[in-house]
Amino acid sequence: MTDHLNTPPNHIPGWLTAGRVLIIGLVGVIIVIGLILIVMAIGDEQAREPEVRVDALAGSRNECVTCHRRTTPGIVEQYGHSTMAAAEVSCENCHEVRADYPGAVEHEGTYVLRTPTTAMCETCHTAEVRQFYQSRHSIPAYAAMVGLEGLTDDQLVRYNAIPEAAVKPNEQRNALYHIEGPDITRFACEACHNIGAPAPDGSIGQCQKCHLRHEFSREQARKPETCNACHIGPDHPQWEIYQESPHGIAYMTMGHTWNWNAAAGTLTVNDFPAATCAICHMSGFGATGTTHDVGDRLTWYLFQPISERRP
Repeated sequence: MTDHLNTPPNHIPGWLTAGRVLIIGLVGVIIVIGLILIVMAIGDEQAREPEVRVDALAGSRNECVTCHRRTTPGIVEQYGHSTMAAAEVSCENCHEVRADYPGAVEHEGTYVLRTPTTAMCETCHTAEVRQFYQSRHSIPAYAAMVGLEGLTDDQLVRYNAIPEAAVKPNEQRNALYHIEGPDITRFACEACHNIGAPAPDGSIGQCQKCHLRHEFSREQARKPETCNACHIGPDHPQWEIYQESPHGIAYMTMGHTWNWNAAAGTLTVNDFPAATCAICHMSGFGATGTTHDVGDRLTWYLFQPISERRP
């Protein structure tokens, strides 16, 4: 009783001081966490905002651009917003060839390829084209449809250098191609299998099957719908399988928030929280390099009646 009477009037008990410090500390932690969450939310919203589209051909006096703005304005609009146009790659760089070039057609006083071949793409994308040549998307896709009889000696050498050639797809080619006839197969088979068809200049393949003209969008090439154009249906139902998988469900529900334009080789789970076709088969991330050999990461040859392990 005496001690209580002798306590200074402004004295605060130790337990009360400690309690106040604890409360202030907790409030501070809550405020910091709240600020972090706000910053993250703002960052996410900014990441989801579409990139500012700049028309690299605005004001261009290039003869191709000037003419095609009138005749086919859609492709000019697409190409103007492409990274290729931003890098000052011109229409002539991809289309214009000499008069005697295989497949050349006369056009407005010059000679062009209506559809540039992989030989044109290889001028800049050397590694990607060489990887493609080693892939199931190149000659093996074409040979599985029509066989090897129409290939030149150089193309046969290129084909036999592909690991896939060891399983002889020529002996396993689909007989339906010959049974159904050209009125059907040009829709049912060739639309996809011609991704590996030879061109008149001897090069192989059609890059534009996946890199649709003329914007050549990284986002478009990475999205599963691009693969869905061919990998669908009862004979190869990869699209249906993906749609019903946890990865596909994640893409269908949250894919609109993913960073589809991340630079090649830099991808992390922050960009793509779940897998897509391109992520597993092609994309570069961590120590794994980007590849255009779509079968390089597969363990088994899946197209045979009895699957065998890949080398």
